This record gives sequence, structure tokens and C-alpha cells, in this order.
Amino acid sequence: MQLHSLHPKSYSGNERALPMSQVRSMAITCACMLSCFPGPAAAGDDILVARKDCAYGVHLVVRGAPLADVLTRLSEALGFQLQLLGSSDSTVHADLSGQAPELLTKLSPLDSLIVLRAADPQCPGRYRVVKVWMLPKGGPGPSRLASAPPAPRQLTEAEKREIQQREDACRTAHGMPHAPPQDDASK
Repeated sequence: MQLHSLHPKSYSGNERALPMSQVRSMAITCACMLSCFPGPAAAGDDILVARKDCAYGVHLVVRGAPLADVLTRLSEALGFQLQLLGSSDSTVHADLSGQAPELLTKLSPLDSLIVLRAADPQCPGRYRVVKVWMLPKGGPGPSRLASAPPAPRQLTEAEKREIQQREDACRTAHGMPHAPPQDDASK
């Protein structure tokens, strides 16, 4: 296979075509370089979702988009139900690849997401996302610290004697001397 130029003077007959993998690699490199230049972006250009094959999963690129917008775009692209029960002020910056359920769990560790998954009939051995819930964040408010445990109740004299008798019986069974009785003043 030979590479032909549109300009007749530039073709010498010794040129060879580049392999398709090298052409693809150069195209991807050019696209990446062009995406690095700042410029006016249309709404939605900050969230890119590419659904790949079963082994590769999904490629997600997000540049400073609100979490709710990212979840909405993923819901549209991957076909799962989304229920936003709370709002989030989280902004997502990510370049992630992987299976969709695992990808969702990596989006925002500070937010509460519940991901319902099921076996994917199109990809044996893989899972698809069925539904995602974004729960409200716990905001400032009364602290939910556990209170101190209640003080142990005081033993009655009868309970104290029974404990001492059992301890003495155990010591006798093992050939140990009895412990001297403790009075309340030495405690």
C-alpha cells in the first residue's frame, strides 16, 4: 500500500502508508493536544462519556462539573434510573475508566451514593447499573455523638458474697490459697 499526495510534485513513489495503529495514535495525540487549549466550551462539553466494549467498560472525563450533572449525563448514556434525593455542592474533576458500578463509587467520596447493580445480559460476568440514589449530605446541626455509657450498677452485699464464694471455690479447686477478704475502705 502506498501513500498518495494530492500534490503531484510531492510524490516520489518511495512513500509507504503508515500503519492504521500509528494513524490512530497520532489522531488521539492531536485530539488530546487540542483539548488542552482553553477556549469557549458549549454547555455539556465538561462531561464526556464513552461507552466501550465489555472488557473496557466506560471512559469518563469530567472537568469541573457539578456531581448532579455528571450523574444525569451518566444516567442518559448508560440507561439507568437516577433519583436525586439531596443536593450536592461537590464539583467533579476526573478521568476514569472501568466498569460502570465501580466508576460511580469513585466519583465523590464525600457524597452518599447508593448504586443498585444487576448482571449485564450483554456482557456475561459483568454488572450494569440499574439505579442510583444520591442521598442528602449530613450538614451542620446537632452532633450525633454517642452519649457516655451509663454507670454500672452497684452490687448488693449478697451478690458480693456470692462472687467471693465462687472465687474461693475456684482457687480451692486449683490448689491456690484464698484471697484475703477486701473491705470497702481498701477499694
